[in-house]
Amino acid sequence: MTPEAVALMDDTMIDNINKMVGVDDILWHLGDFALPGKRDYVEKCEAYRERIQCRDVRMIWGNHDQPDKIKHLFSECHNLTDVTVNSQMFVLCHYAMAVWDGSHRGKSIMIYGHSHSNAEEWLNNSFPGRRSMDVGVDNAYKILGGFRPFSFEEIIGILKDKPGHAIDHHIDPDAPSEESLNS
Repeated sequence: MTPEAVALMDDTMIDNINKMVGVDDILWHLGDFALPGKRDYVEKCEAYRERIQCRDVRMIWGNHDQPDKIKHLFSECHNLTDVTVNSQMFVLCHYAMAVWDGSHRGKSIMIYGHSHSNAEEWLNNSFPGRRSMDVGVDNAYKILGGFRPFSFEEIIGILKDKPGHAIDHHIDPDAPSEESLNS
């Protein structure tokens, strides 16, 4: 990709963030804020953050991030966390997970970014009915037609009819219940 193409992509993503996310909203970034360069990583991250108008940007660390150098740019930083929005629990991580808090009951949603939308088909086949999705800009382009953030409401709408996929004993009808194990 040429430097001009990268600059256009970056400008488009930041413009779309500013169109969708208000100054007083909360923006969760699920990792890889900027690709580290040899010399200008901190300056690049600071310039991007300065252009994002939302004051409360919270970070989930990705594999390309350098937390010790850029954590000052964000109001919160985590490797993994959960939030509740409109009575819906979300588990946030840079990486897709097969099992997460509440996944066995289909009550929580897991969101991640790392895979650039390349794992979605495999995950759908491996975990039918899963309540998780890639919320990176590559998947936003595929699903929503633009390099932009997803809102929590959009994620709920996309996954609302998914039952979840349990790979443990929690909803296996043939597994012993907690009551039978304790008697």
